[in-house]
Amino acid sequence: DMGFLGHRRLGAGLLDGKHILDIGCGRRKLPGAVGLDRYPLPGVDVVADLNGGLPFPEQTFDAVSANQVLEHVRDLVGLVYEVHRVLKPRGIFVAHVPYFRSKWAHIDPTHVRCFTINTMDYFVAGTYCHEHYRFRDCAFRRLEVVLDNDYRPRFLRTLFASLALRFPGRFENSFLSSLYVFEQLTYVLEK
Repeated sequence: DMGFLGHRRLGAGLLDGKHILDIGCGRRKLPGAVGLDRYPLPGVDVVADLNGGLPFPEQTFDAVSANQVLEHVRDLVGLVYEVHRVLKPRGIFVAHVPYFRSKWAHIDPTHVRCFTINTMDYFVAGTYCHEHYRFRDCAFRRLEVVLDNDYRPRFLRTLFASLALRFPGRFENSFLSSLYVFEQLTYVLEK
Protein backbone atom coordinates (compact mmCIF):
# COMPACT_ATOMS: atom_id res chain seq x y z
CA ASP A 1 0.00 0.00 0.00
CA MET A 2 1.33 3.44 -0.90
CA GLY A 3 -0.50 5.22 1.91
CA PHE A 4 -3.24 7.77 1.60
CA LEU A 5 -1.28 10.06 -0.71
CA GLY A 6 0.39 7.35 -2.77
CA HIS A 7 0.09 7.99 -6.52
CA ARG A 8 -0.64 4.71 -8.24
CA ARG A 9 1.22 4.11 -11.46
CA LEU A 10 1.55 1.15 -13.77
CA GLY A 11 4.68 -0.91 -13.46
CA ALA A 12 7.07 -0.16 -16.30
CA GLY A 13 7.51 -3.84 -17.17
CA LEU A 14 3.84 -4.83 -16.90
CA LEU A 15 3.71 -6.24 -20.45
CA ASP A 16 7.35 -7.35 -20.80
CA GLY A 17 7.82 -10.87 -22.11
CA LYS A 18 4.11 -11.40 -22.74
CA HIS A 19 2.30 -12.49 -25.91
CA ILE A 20 0.19 -9.35 -26.46
CA LEU A 21 -2.88 -8.53 -28.52
CA ASP A 22 -2.99 -4.78 -29.22
CA ILE A 23 -6.61 -4.01 -30.14
CA GLY A 24 -7.26 -0.81 -32.04
CA CYS A 25 -3.52 -0.41 -32.49
CA GLY A 26 -3.73 1.90 -35.49
CA ARG A 27 -0.27 2.98 -36.63
CA ARG A 28 1.26 2.64 -33.13
CA LYS A 29 1.30 -1.06 -32.40
CA LEU A 30 3.11 -2.13 -29.24
CA PRO A 31 6.50 -3.69 -30.06
CA GLY A 32 6.20 -7.45 -30.55
CA ALA A 33 2.40 -7.44 -30.25
CA VAL A 34 -0.22 -8.79 -32.62
CA GLY A 35 -1.92 -5.64 -33.90
CA LEU A 36 -5.67 -5.66 -34.55
CA ASP A 37 -7.59 -2.76 -36.06
CA ARG A 38 -10.64 -2.24 -38.26
CA TYR A 39 -8.48 -0.57 -40.93
CA PRO A 40 -5.47 -2.13 -42.77
CA LEU A 41 -2.95 0.46 -41.59
CA PRO A 42 0.82 -0.04 -41.48
CA GLY A 43 1.60 -2.33 -38.53
CA VAL A 44 -1.87 -3.88 -38.37
CA ASP A 45 -1.63 -7.69 -38.50
CA VAL A 46 -5.33 -8.56 -38.30
CA VAL A 47 -8.22 -6.50 -39.66
CA ALA A 48 -11.46 -6.99 -37.72
CA ASP A 49 -14.42 -5.04 -36.38
CA LEU A 50 -14.27 -4.80 -32.58
CA ASN A 51 -18.07 -4.88 -32.43
CA GLY A 52 -17.92 -8.56 -33.46
CA GLY A 53 -15.99 -11.48 -32.01
CA LEU A 54 -12.20 -11.49 -31.87
CA PRO A 55 -10.78 -13.84 -34.55
CA PHE A 56 -8.57 -15.85 -32.17
CA PRO A 57 -8.96 -19.13 -30.29
CA GLU A 58 -9.61 -19.20 -26.54
CA GLN A 59 -6.65 -18.55 -24.24
CA THR A 60 -4.29 -17.27 -26.96
CA PHE A 61 -2.74 -14.21 -25.28
CA ASP A 62 -0.95 -13.34 -22.02
CA ALA A 63 -2.10 -9.72 -22.28
CA VAL A 64 -4.49 -7.54 -24.22
CA SER A 65 -3.93 -3.81 -24.60
CA ALA A 66 -6.56 -1.26 -25.63
CA ASN A 67 -5.17 2.28 -25.72
CA GLN A 68 -7.93 4.87 -26.25
CA VAL A 69 -10.18 2.29 -27.97
CA LEU A 70 -13.03 1.22 -25.66
CA GLU A 71 -14.76 4.60 -25.85
CA HIS A 72 -15.27 3.99 -29.61
CA VAL A 73 -16.77 0.49 -29.36
CA ARG A 74 -20.56 0.15 -29.46
CA ASP A 75 -20.64 -3.37 -28.00
CA LEU A 76 -18.37 -2.85 -24.99
CA VAL A 77 -19.91 -5.76 -23.08
CA GLY A 78 -19.30 -8.16 -25.96
CA LEU A 79 -15.74 -6.94 -26.47
CA VAL A 80 -14.79 -7.25 -22.79
CA TYR A 81 -16.06 -10.84 -22.73
CA GLU A 82 -14.17 -11.56 -25.95
CA VAL A 83 -10.99 -10.20 -24.34
CA HIS A 84 -11.65 -12.48 -21.34
CA ARG A 85 -12.08 -15.43 -23.72
CA VAL A 86 -8.80 -14.90 -25.63
CA LEU A 87 -6.73 -14.28 -22.47
CA LYS A 88 -4.88 -17.13 -20.83
CA PRO A 89 -5.51 -17.76 -17.12
CA ARG A 90 -3.90 -14.94 -15.10
CA GLY A 91 -3.68 -12.90 -18.31
CA ILE A 92 -4.10 -9.14 -18.03
CA PHE A 93 -6.23 -6.63 -19.85
CA VAL A 94 -4.86 -3.06 -19.85
CA ALA A 95 -7.28 -0.41 -21.10
CA HIS A 96 -6.58 3.33 -21.27
CA VAL A 97 -9.73 5.45 -21.66
CA PRO A 98 -10.61 9.14 -21.26
CA TYR A 99 -12.06 10.03 -17.87
CA PHE A 100 -15.71 11.16 -18.00
CA ARG A 101 -14.90 14.71 -16.79
CA SER A 102 -12.13 15.25 -19.33
CA LYS A 103 -12.88 17.32 -22.42
CA TRP A 104 -11.27 14.48 -24.42
CA ALA A 105 -14.16 12.20 -23.42
CA HIS A 106 -16.59 14.50 -25.25
CA ILE A 107 -14.66 16.28 -28.01
CA ASP A 108 -14.32 13.28 -30.36
CA PRO A 109 -17.57 12.67 -32.29
CA THR A 110 -16.71 8.96 -32.64
CA HIS A 111 -16.85 8.35 -28.85
CA VAL A 112 -19.95 6.40 -27.86
CA ARG A 113 -19.43 6.30 -24.06
CA CYS A 114 -17.62 7.80 -21.09
CA PHE A 115 -15.85 6.00 -18.24
CA THR A 116 -15.79 6.42 -14.48
CA ILE A 117 -13.64 4.70 -11.89
CA ASN A 118 -16.26 1.98 -11.43
CA THR A 119 -17.33 1.38 -15.05
CA MET A 120 -15.42 -1.91 -15.39
CA ASP A 121 -16.74 -3.27 -12.07
CA TYR A 122 -19.49 -5.07 -14.00
CA PHE A 123 -16.83 -7.48 -15.26
CA VAL A 124 -14.91 -8.09 -12.00
CA ALA A 125 -15.86 -10.73 -9.43
CA GLY A 126 -16.49 -9.43 -5.93
CA THR A 127 -17.60 -5.95 -6.93
CA TYR A 128 -21.08 -4.67 -6.18
CA CYS A 129 -21.91 -4.17 -9.87
CA HIS A 130 -20.83 -7.69 -10.81
CA GLU A 131 -22.63 -9.32 -7.90
CA HIS A 132 -25.93 -7.53 -8.59
CA TYR A 133 -25.90 -6.53 -12.27
CA ARG A 134 -23.46 -8.78 -14.16
CA PHE A 135 -24.10 -9.68 -17.76
CA ARG A 136 -22.52 -13.17 -17.59
CA ASP A 137 -21.10 -15.43 -14.92
CA CYS A 138 -17.50 -15.34 -16.16
CA ALA A 139 -15.47 -12.54 -14.63
CA PHE A 140 -12.04 -11.09 -14.20
CA ARG A 141 -10.49 -11.84 -10.81
CA ARG A 142 -9.02 -8.47 -9.99
CA LEU A 143 -9.17 -4.84 -11.04
CA GLU A 144 -6.74 -2.00 -10.51
CA VAL A 145 -7.55 1.55 -11.57
CA VAL A 146 -4.90 4.19 -12.23
CA LEU A 147 -5.67 7.87 -12.82
CA ASP A 148 -3.51 9.91 -15.21
CA ASN A 149 -0.74 7.33 -15.43
CA ASP A 150 1.11 9.36 -18.08
CA TYR A 151 1.36 12.47 -15.89
CA ARG A 152 3.97 13.23 -13.24
CA PRO A 153 2.77 12.62 -9.65
CA ARG A 154 2.46 16.20 -8.40
CA PHE A 155 0.93 16.97 -4.99
CA LEU A 156 -2.59 17.97 -6.17
CA ARG A 157 -2.85 15.09 -8.63
CA THR A 158 -1.74 12.69 -5.91
CA LEU A 159 -4.16 14.14 -3.37
CA PHE A 160 -7.18 14.08 -5.69
CA ALA A 161 -6.30 10.64 -7.12
CA SER A 162 -6.16 9.26 -3.59
CA LEU A 163 -9.55 10.76 -2.76
CA ALA A 164 -11.10 9.60 -6.04
CA LEU A 165 -9.85 6.02 -5.76
CA ARG A 166 -10.76 5.70 -2.08
CA PHE A 167 -14.24 7.26 -2.42
CA PRO A 168 -15.15 7.04 -6.13
CA GLY A 169 -18.90 7.60 -5.76
CA ARG A 170 -18.53 10.58 -3.46
CA PHE A 171 -15.69 12.11 -5.47
CA GLU A 172 -17.29 11.77 -8.90
CA ASN A 173 -20.67 13.07 -7.70
CA SER A 174 -19.20 16.12 -5.99
CA PHE A 175 -17.71 19.42 -7.08
CA LEU A 176 -14.24 17.92 -6.45
CA SER A 177 -14.30 16.01 -9.75
CA SER A 178 -14.87 19.31 -11.56
CA LEU A 179 -12.35 21.18 -9.43
CA TYR A 180 -9.57 18.77 -10.36
CA VAL A 181 -10.25 17.02 -13.67
CA PHE A 182 -8.33 13.88 -14.56
CA GLU A 183 -7.63 13.23 -18.24
CA GLN A 184 -7.61 9.45 -18.36
CA LEU A 185 -8.24 6.20 -16.53
CA THR A 186 -6.26 3.02 -16.89
CA TYR A 187 -7.91 -0.27 -15.97
CA VAL A 188 -5.80 -3.34 -15.34
CA LEU A 189 -7.97 -6.46 -15.11
CA GLU A 190 -6.61 -9.92 -14.36
CA LYS A 191 -8.30 -13.08 -15.61
